[in-house]
Amino acid sequence: MNNIFRHLIFPDRCVACDKVLDFNRRKRGFCEECARDIRYAIEPVCKMCGKSIVDSNGELCEDCRRRRHYFVQSKGVYVYEGGIKSAMYRFKYSNRRCYKYTFSRDAVLMHSSWIKDRRIDAIVPVPMYPKKKRQRGYNQAEVIAVQLSKELDIPVYCDIVTRNRLTTPMKGLNDKERQKNLKNAFNFCKKGLQLKRVLLVDDIYTTGSTLDSVAKVLLEGGIKEVYGLCLCVGRGYSGVS
Repeated sequence: MNNIFRHLIFPDRCVACDKVLDFNRRKRGFCEECARDIRYAIEPVCKMCGKSIVDSNGELCEDCRRRRHYFVQSKGVYVYEGGIKSAMYRFKYSNRRCYKYTFSRDAVLMHSSWIKDRRIDAIVPVPMYPKKKRQRGYNQAEVIAVQLSKELDIPVYCDIVTRNRLTTPMKGLNDKERQKNLKNAFNFCKKGLQLKRVLLVDDIYTTGSTLDSVAKVLLEGGIKEVYGLCLCVGRGYSGVS
């Protein structure tokens, strides 16, 4: 089946607005209108968590100035606003696993050099509680991690860390509530692995509580350094006047 015929029968849709893409934009992921509105997590960003920050004179966002993280550094791909919010909802809840190609492509374009410089030994997705994964049919962080593994030629380990209990949805919780909610929620279950540096992959970064909780378990399991890569990050403030 040639590409034009396939597109007529199974048209590619814009990741952001879900409209059918013109044939010449099918590999770009976004329609022309949405492509103008997508905000990528590019400088100025927090040097620790990758959040977009307003003040280019500050190196850290206000959250990262206040707390210690277990990960060394994390990067984001998109600012979590506008059409990307709708895209993430469909990716997580409407089985749009095909979005992985657009998301991973943009992640590689933006951060492959950074990942290479970190000398990452393995990619690890933030795990989902098994019952929840069965209900949804997939773990969106794992979908992205597997695709990144293929594009970056770095092995992916989806079973190093497990989620051992169902936690309360994080939306609406403050930072302290998030940390309490995730306490003892993860287990390291692969002993003897000779891995020094791990790239932890998740979909959305808000305060860093989830990334920190999993990073802590990885460090306790013998991993030397944990880095993060999240598809979406919020906007932060540098805390510098």
